[in-house]
Amino acid sequence: MMSSILNNLLMFILGLLALSFLVTIHELGHFIVAKWNKVRVNTFSVGFGKKLFRFKKGETEYCISAIPFGGYVAMAGENPDSIEGNKPSQDDFLGKSVGARAAIAFAGPFVNIAFAFVLLIFLYMIGVQEPDNKSLIIGFVAKNSSAEMAGIQPGDTITAINGKETQGWDDFREQIGVSLGADVMLEVHRGGEPLAIKVVPQELVIPAMDSTSDPIKMGIGDIGIYPRNRVIVRLPPKEGSAAEKAGILRGDTIFEINGEHISRYEDVVRLIDGSKGAEVSVTLMRGGEKVNVKMTPAYNEEFKRYIVGIQMGYVMFSETHLVRRGPIEAFEKTCATSWKMTTSIFRYFKRLFQGQVKVDAFSGPVSIVAVMGNVWMSGFQDFLMLLALISINLGVMNLLPLAITDGGLLMFLGIEKLRGKPLSLKTQSVIQNVAAAFFISFFVFITILDFGKISLFLK
Repeated sequence: MMSSILNNLLMFILGLLALSFLVTIHELGHFIVAKWNKVRVNTFSVGFGKKLFRFKKGETEYCISAIPFGGYVAMAGENPDSIEGNKPSQDDFLGKSVGARAAIAFAGPFVNIAFAFVLLIFLYMIGVQEPDNKSLIIGFVAKNSSAEMAGIQPGDTITAINGKETQGWDDFREQIGVSLGADVMLEVHRGGEPLAIKVVPQELVIPAMDSTSDPIKMGIGDIGIYPRNRVIVRLPPKEGSAAEKAGILRGDTIFEINGEHISRYEDVVRLIDGSKGAEVSVTLMRGGEKVNVKMTPAYNEEFKRYIVGIQMGYVMFSETHLVRRGPIEAFEKTCATSWKMTTSIFRYFKRLFQGQVKVDAFSGPVSIVAVMGNVWMSGFQDFLMLLALISINLGVMNLLPLAITDGGLLMFLGIEKLRGKPLSLKTQSVIQNVAAAFFISFFVFITILDFGKISLFLK
């Protein structure tokens, strides 16, 4: 239990560090350009709320605050109400030209996007794992899934989706994910023969890990197919457990339980807990040979479900290879990847309005922290790719003209430039208050959804 708690704590600490880093470089962009334009900066803070650590250098107080989901740069003269005599001084933010203020507002999102771009170039030059081929070989088809109902079988190879050549599993999952309830045409090859198969993605639902919890609805589409992989026993079974008594060894592949093929560790949890303590028959693969054992699961008070005393992991069939690129190729690949990452959020919003994605699919700060920490613990290179994705999305979201974002300030500055004078303070206040009320409500709603998903990341 203590090990599990420590792992979860480490996961969240790593995630918070990663998110705080992205926030810090965002605010650093505002800070540097503000200083460049000789704006007096009163405070540079990583986080909001109570200041936990602070020091002052020159005119600026630098601090780390209690709430790590953000940060801010407090500049003199940002708020007209704080300006003495209603006339900004030369070192006030509002005392600068429209161009200077726009540069300060743009700098934060720009740094996030530029950081991701440089990071991707670095990753593509040192080498990333990429599919051996773009076709998708199916390892497992879930029972009662869209794929099974459409006639897709294990061993089939998917070569195209909606007439476009497949680009690997990640791209395929995204396309299926944003097609909830829509017709999707797949080109499938079976025994050398091409087949055109129509599937309709259903909502992805993660089964409950114990009998007291509800399934988790993910808000995106799924057709129930999985790559070729194996669920293995990751560590030696717990001493005195049913698995140890049955002779299960570290590295064994869990092939079947009570005759049902195993492709996901969730299936093992479901079948073991579903036994309610009755004996289960397990088929293992060990050194290329099948081994049949029987075990009687025991109820565990800590997890509130029946267990056999093993920790599981995935081993993927090797379908990737390391690809290193020269500077020019890395730059070209980065441009393509950055564009895809930049536009992904707009694709999701478009499909949300079309009803092909549900709001449950969106993640707030809690899920983002958990995912980043989890991926960091799993593989540092995968974490860096995720860091680039989140950094780009953070930059893009802040450039949207949403009144309380950097993009909102740029919108107000654009209006000021066109009119020759800013909108009245009353008009700006009304717009910002309405936007703030909406985003606070949305933030609370997304955070509630996050806590409903948190069990997905706990070990």
